[in-house]
Amino acid sequence: MTAERKRQLVKISVLEYDDKYVAVPLIGMCFGLAVGFTAIFNPLGYILFPISVFVIYSIISGDISLVDEDWNQLKHYESEEE
Repeated sequence: MTAERKRQLVKISVLEYDDKYVAVPLIGMCFGLAVGFTAIFNPLGYILFPISVFVIYSIISGDISLVDEDWNQLKHYESEEE
């Protein structure tokens, strides 16, 4: 006679309610996380890749400056306006 293997269940809360739990097999959690991350990374890549290319192009072309401007010049311009 073989020993029966117990199913490992994980309790996850429903919509962040601590008093309501759903028992899910442990392997189901692994598959759910794998499918979820695989599904979300593709749209994120399609959205964020063009944005990152645009930001890099803007840095190279000088539209975005990573160097702070001289504060003395800014104060000088402000004093001229007054």
